[in-house]
Order: sequence, then structure tokens, then C-alpha cells
Amino acid sequence: MKGNAIPLFALVEGIQTQFIIPVYQRNYDWLIENCDQLYNDLLKLSRSERKAHFFGSIVTTAASMLSMNRLVIDGQQRLTTISLLLMAAIKAVADGKMEVSNSSIIEKAKCLFLESQFCNSDRKIKLVPIENDLKAYDRIFFSEEELVEGSKMTRNYRHFLSRLTNENNFTFDTLFEAILHLHIVSIELEEADDAQLIFESLNSTGLALTEADKIRNYLLMSLSAEEQQDCFKNYWQKIEKSTDSKPTMFLRDYLTIKRQLQRHVRIPNLYFEWKQYMVDHDRIVELAEMLRYAEIYEQITKSNLGTPNLSEKIQHINNLDTDLANVFFLQFFEFAKSNELSEKEIFDVIDIVENYFARRIVCNLPANSLTQIFCALHKDVLKSIDEYHEAGKELTASYADILTYHIMRREGKYSLPRDNQFVEAIKTRDVYHMMKPYQIFLFERLENAVRGEFNDVAAEMRSQKATIEHIMPQSLSAEWRSMLGLMCEAIHEKYLHTFANLTLTGINGTLSNNAFEVKRDGTDETPGYKHSKYRLTRTITECRQWTEIELEKRTEEIVDTFLALYPLPTTTFRQLPKPVEEVSFENESFSPTNRTLRGFRIFGREYEEDTWKDMLLKVVAIVREQHPDIIDSLYDKGAFFWSTSKADPRYCTKLAPDRYLWTSTDNRTKMNCIKYVFEKCDIPESELTLILEPNKGVG
Repeated sequence: MKGNAIPLFALVEGIQTQFIIPVYQRNYDWLIENCDQLYNDLLKLSRSERKAHFFGSIVTTAASMLSMNRLVIDGQQRLTTISLLLMAAIKAVADGKMEVSNSSIIEKAKCLFLESQFCNSDRKIKLVPIENDLKAYDRIFFSEEELVEGSKMTRNYRHFLSRLTNENNFTFDTLFEAILHLHIVSIELEEADDAQLIFESLNSTGLALTEADKIRNYLLMSLSAEEQQDCFKNYWQKIEKSTDSKPTMFLRDYLTIKRQLQRHVRIPNLYFEWKQYMVDHDRIVELAEMLRYAEIYEQITKSNLGTPNLSEKIQHINNLDTDLANVFFLQFFEFAKSNELSEKEIFDVIDIVENYFARRIVCNLPANSLTQIFCALHKDVLKSIDEYHEAGKELTASYADILTYHIMRREGKYSLPRDNQFVEAIKTRDVYHMMKPYQIFLFERLENAVRGEFNDVAAEMRSQKATIEHIMPQSLSAEWRSMLGLMCEAIHEKYLHTFANLTLTGINGTLSNNAFEVKRDGTDETPGYKHSKYRLTRTITECRQWTEIELEKRTEEIVDTFLALYPLPTTTFRQLPKPVEEVSFENESFSPTNRTLRGFRIFGREYEEDTWKDMLLKVVAIVREQHPDIIDSLYDKGAFFWSTSKADPRYCTKLAPDRYLWTSTDNRTKMNCIKYVFEKCDIPESELTLILEPNKGVG
């Protein structure tokens, strides 16, 4: 590797050389602010006596042994922007909006920065952008009237042209002279240099590139030029198309599936986790597999599952604007295709997931706790299927039945609310202050619960054509107080933001806190509820007044609708009895009291420690191997980890020199110690499974 501080023109000059942006590089994406910063820097430079302005580093490597062309490993944004600025200046001169002392200066600028007259390509242009940018760049280069709309190249070119023609800060001579004073650090890679490692060090902050950018470069950079082109067109471009050019979250889900993780990788760590996964994996084979999953991802996220029934069903979940369940659906739909599951079986699986979301949202249970559930559900179902096959037992339960079993067995923060909790929440939940996607999801289901006329509530709520309206207003007028009676304040407080008192309208502001009759019937200027296209709203017009009697009746109607939409799931599936009982550490109802330990499993490996103390010590040792800095930071900060100065050897066990763990405790406290360690190290509790003697007290 050779690095030198040189003028920019010294790098790019040469009538035979082209600078090629490799296919694995991202699209040109400098913002207007970046362009203005460059423009202003050049303006200051032209007005000062400074002889140079540092313009960053540009890393290149030979494109091949048979040409003088260079691949741009880093610096394509700067090279492209300078070219766009010069082309804008040439256009300004041609339009008579910018002065130039001699046309030879323009020819010199073209020769140095824009043209490569004797390169070994039919396209005699010095810069060769990636395919997505090439058309836009070439239309600007050839001064065509019809430019590529939507391209950032076109946008930035026009911005430069506007500033050059309207501000009159430069002549072509002064602009070109300033550009000639731009200096860079030119880094030329040699054959022995690892371009990927250099690329990583140049982008180590993660500010410039997304994790998907880094993964794309990692997958393509080490391939030959021909393989890069083929893989980019045949795989990566299609992956980007399937993910709407935002593949990062898909890549997170894909990696979670392939590594069988209990929780998603953190986005800032995605690239480095990906590199670890790719050890001994063929990159081209992996790209093909990624595309297969990306096509499933597109079907899920775009609600296009092949039949109207299934597509409509998955759209209900997509209305939640959450990607929590995607990691499950990616695995399930791949399984469904491989095993030729029927449309009804697939529908039933989506339905139980929707039910799980709906009941938890209404009951105000946190969504973030479901991450590890959706990471584990498909594996749980497959494990149950495998157990039946290995035991030679006939399995009559469907995938949906087994899935229902594994959802229903979850307790505590992972539970599916039962009917009494669900019904109470329907009656009392503050719906008005819910997150907008939750409102969209629930009101769309209420509006279209009965088959027939369909109103696209979700789209209309997103566009503000439909808004949530309080029937009994937030501020009670004298008329409303009179209608509600002596208990008006109590009724107002109890029902105001609940389902019973909310409906859909596109005329929220005009109805405001008018009397009920005005809201119901409207006026000559303003339509009322009776003119609404929404069934939820039209049913209110049957009421002569709006008191607690009507509110209670509507509450019961909405309860009945939700129970019809989301009945409590049932299943006849039962797991086979086991010689040992396995309990996930995430099971909040588990008590270690009077239980005999046979061993445990963590991070996919099984261990035979059969006392609670030995299990605790082993788990801490395993976690410390992965998170030494975090574990070392815990000493003397809590009730479990102590240094030699504070530890009492009668109650503590030595882990390392001057490091002790409090182990003279009951089994429940030992479990709490592990929970403490997992929380500090951000380890899902589901990573630990306890292997116990069967509890004879449970039938």
C-alpha cells in the first residue's frame, strides 16, 4: 500500500485512465448540505491566499493487469461531486450565465477531470459510476435536456447549476483554479493488500455506511470482477428490490435465523456478527440463499401471499407497523412451502399470531418482550414435531395447533391474555392515547369485522382522511352535563378515551364539542354521523341521546366484536412425557424449590452440573468468557459479586484472584443472580434451559 499527499488533479489526470466504481459500492448519495460545504470551501479558497485545501482520502486499486483503470475503494462521493460541479459550470458557461476567459480552460478541465479519450472502452468518460447511477451521470455529461428524475446526481447537478448562475460567486477560471488547489491523500492498494480490512478501517465509525452497505461490500469485495458483476445483478440487486432498498432489517432477521439466535443481533453489531457467521461459508452460495429468503420477506412485508385471503390476513399484522414477527414468518413460510401446507393451515397460523398481538395490545402488554418469543416459536414447533417422530408416535396436530400450544404455555410478560383480562381491557383501555399503528390496527378490524362493505380504514387513518373522534367531547358543555346527569364527571372520567366513546370521522374539528344531536344529524354546513360511510359511526345514529346507558351498550357490542374476532385459542396438542423435564429460564412461574437438577443447556450446549451451586458457578464462568469486561465491572456494585476486600469466604466462592461470588444462598436467590448477570450482559433468559427430574406433583 502506497499513500501520498497530492493534488486531486494529479490522481485523476490521464487520457487512458478510467475510475470505476465497483458494483458493491452504494449509490451516490451526497446531500445538498455536503454539496454546499464543498462549494463554500472552494469559495473561501478562491478568495484567500491559501495554496491548498485538504479534500480527504481516496483509495484505489488496479482494475486489472491489462489496463490503466482504477477501482475506487473509497472516495467515490468526492470524485463524483467534483465532476458534477464542473459539468454544472460548463453548462452555466454554455448558457451565458458564467464567464470564462478562454475556452481552452474548459477543454483543460474536461481533459483532466471528465474525459478519458484513449481508454480501452467505447465510453470515453473518466468516471464510471455503478449501474444505478450511470444513466443519470451520462445524461448530465452529454448535456441532454431530459435528465433522470429522482437521481441524487441530477438533484446535486441542478443545485450547483443554480448557485453558479444565480450567485455569481465564480468565473469558470476562479472555480477551476480553486479545484486545482484541492489536495487529497491518495492510497493505492497493491496486490498483497487486504482491500476489505482497509475499507473497514476507513469506515469504522459507521457514520457513512449502513450495516447493509458493509455486508454487501464484504460479500462482493473479495470476488473477482466478473463474479462481482454477476452476483450484484443476480442476487444483491434483487435482494435490495425485495426489501425496498432497505435491506438492513431483513439481514438482521436472516442472521438471527441462520445462527439460531434467541434474540436479534443489535444493529450496530450486525456487520461484525455477520463476518463471524460467514467463516467457512461460500459467499455466492450464501447470496443465493439470502435471495430465497428475501423473496419470502417481500411477500410478507408487501402483503402478497399468493391468495386474497392470505394477503388480507397478513396485512392486518402489517398495519401494526412492526417487524417483530418477521423473523418467525420468514421461517414459517419457508417451511410451509417446503411442506406444501394448505391455505387454511397457513391462514390459521397467521390468525394465531394476529390474536397474540391483538390481545396483548388491548391489554397494554409491552411488545418489546416478544422479540425472543418470535425468535424461538418456529424452533419450538419443529422440536415438538421431531419429538413425536423420534418416539415413533403419530402426530395428528397441525402446525397451527402446536404453535397455539407454545403460545398458550407462555406466562407472565410473554403471556396471551385470557378472556377476563381481555374483556376488562376492552372496557377500560385508554385507546385515544395509543400508538397510532395500534389504533389503525384495532379500528380497521372493528370497522371491517363483518364481511360485506369494506372501508380501507388503515389507509384513510394514515392519510388523515379518517380520524378518531370523541362522541362525548373532552370538554363538557352545559348541554352535555345536562344529558349525562348528576354523575356527569364520573361518567366522563370513566368512558372518555375508551372504545365505547370513540368513533371514526373525517370531520373531527368541525363537530368538536357540539351537542349530541348536532353531531348525530349534522347541520346545513357540516355533515353529521348519519352521513358517515363508516359503520362504526353510523350505528351511533340509532341513539336518541348519549348517556351511560348508550355507552354501556356500545361497550358490550365492542366486547362481542373483539371476542368474535379474537376468541381465546384452544389446542388439543400435548407434548410427549419426558424422562426429564426441561424448563426455560424465561418461565416466570418456575420455582426451584424442592426441584432436583439434572443439568442445564446454555447457548446450545448441554452441561451436567447437577447442583444449583455448581450450575450457578458454571453459568457465570461461561458468560464471563463472552463478556469479561461486563462481569468484571459488577464486583462490589451489587449483592452477588465481591472483591477480596468485601467478600466473606464463609458465604462466597472464589472465582479468580480477588474475585468472589456469593453462593451460600437458597436456590431462588441463585436464580436471581443469574437473572442479574443476564440482564447486565443483555442475554435473553430463553438462552438457559434447566434440565430437571420430572415433578411428580404435576399430572
